[in-house]
Amino acid sequence: MTINANAWNTTQFANRAMAIYQQKGNRLRPTITQAVRIENNEKAVFWLAGKSKAKKKTRRERNTPGNADRKRFDVALETWVAFDEVEEYDVDRMTVDEKEVVYESGANALGRATDIEVYQKMQAAVPTVPTDLDFSAGAFNAANAMQLCAALQDDKVPWDGNVYCGLPSKQWNQLIANKVVNSSDHVGTDIPFVKATDSRFWNGVNWFLFVEEDPLDLYPVPAANKQDLFIWHKTALGWGNNTDLRVITQWDNREDVWTINMQAKGCATPLQEGKGIKRFRTSTNSAISIV
Repeated sequence: MTINANAWNTTQFANRAMAIYQQKGNRLRPTITQAVRIENNEKAVFWLAGKSKAKKKTRRERNTPGNADRKRFDVALETWVAFDEVEEYDVDRMTVDEKEVVYESGANALGRATDIEVYQKMQAAVPTVPTDLDFSAGAFNAANAMQLCAALQDDKVPWDGNVYCGLPSKQWNQLIANKVVNSSDHVGTDIPFVKATDSRFWNGVNWFLFVEEDPLDLYPVPAANKQDLFIWHKTALGWGNNTDLRVITQWDNREDVWTINMQAKGCATPLQEGKGIKRFRTSTNSAISIV
């Protein structure tokens, strides 16, 4: 006769893993321009066309070229790797598919790495903050945001709805505490990151909540209680995408482990010779108040 163990003596296993809170990454890819092509799995190709002017013509006047500069530039591809191991001993003793957990966390890490790369290129392209874009004396507000927009508009960027600005949690809540911003439209469903974060479309800019995974991943800290942020037009930055995700899973017969090698390959670059990107300074210790 089989004797069943009492319920309180039976070990119960959850059938899914609870991942530690983390950003999924690849959030910025829809906000920047894609490369024209990839050559030999080595470099991304971009083209930049200079400004041309139309000239008034008189009768029988000879036409002269506008001589607008058109140039190609290449950017070397970079490779990011997320590597992990799964022991067979553990696989036999859990109901969670540990390999699937590794796949998901690795993909998130690779996506975050590409977002960090985009911000690093913006930092290099715009290394300083102009005096008139230093808003660190108080909370980041709607008036500051409009001044920031005016500075970007002076770069002659098209004000066509393709301007983006990611904000950390403190500055995001400071901004939407302004009723004129909070009452504006949520970003429409045609913007790919809308389901991943809160956002507002106000004064021609897609403002969105964009929190760092770890300090200094995205936002430079020039001094105590200060943080530098960025606003950009889609055409000011480029991304050359060669491989979104390549997964190589291999069994190690000596160690009795699965080794999982996940790779992404691409590159980011500024496209407008530093224009179309603005760096501004904010406070991280100013109070949030409804205005």
